[in-house]
Amino acid sequence: MSRDRVLWGATGLLRLMLILNIVCAAVFALALLLSWPMQDMLSARLTHKYGGMLDLDQAVLAIRMMLFVGIAGGVALHPIFSNLLRIVATVEAGDPFVDDNATRLARIGWALLALQCLDLAFGGVVRWISLLKLDVTSWTPSLGGWIAVVMIFVLARVFRIGARMRDDLAMTV
Repeated sequence: MSRDRVLWGATGLLRLMLILNIVCAAVFALALLLSWPMQDMLSARLTHKYGGMLDLDQAVLAIRMMLFVGIAGGVALHPIFSNLLRIVATVEAGDPFVDDNATRLARIGWALLALQCLDLAFGGVVRWISLLKLDVTSWTPSLGGWIAVVMIFVLARVFRIGARMRDDLAMTV
């Protein structure tokens, strides 16, 4: 029997995203750690770009906060990718409606909720950086992200009920 191309592609993409997530979180962590011994260099660069009117301590702290949010985002993304990989494996095995997948979906829901909260924190840091008169991208809250959180928790509940119904049916046959 040939392997499902969609599942094969999803597995490859999820593995790649898991690796890239780990690499990005590690780079953010390294940058954050290096921001202390290289603070003078960072301050000099900020002074060169923005002039002497800048509150350097606040600017460096804001950059560190952005890096911290990036690390936290990587931590929140990890269970999403790893649990999705496990769910795809059960689909490939032909048995996706199991209680474990309901638990995995709930974990994904909690991770998505954490990401949404981090997005709000990111928005606060972006606002702070803009008040410091530093170049920063704009930010808007993600309504779609909040809908996804609710949707995943509902799907987790659907999977849990479906798994119980399947188990009850198997016991009656």
